[in-house]
Amino acid sequence: MKREANQSNWRTWLIGILIALVVIVALQNSQEVGVDVLFINVDAPLIVILLVAVGIGVLIGYAAPVLLRHRRDERRRREGGT
Repeated sequence: MKREANQSNWRTWLIGILIALVVIVALQNSQEVGVDVLFINVDAPLIVILLVAVGIGVLIGYAAPVLLRHRRDERRRREGGT
């Protein structure tokens, strides 16, 4: 039981530190920049661009394992029938 609490504690600290770093970097980069994405040109504060990029990274980091787990479960169901 103690080990689970310890694992949870360092993860909480790590997530907190990463969030703090993202906020610090975002606040230090508030100048307006132009971003080209495919055929779209957007002028926005760098803080917004950074936060959007972080948000996309979080979505990918969350969705990728979920999709891989789903594929693995589907494959096991087809092969083993469980």
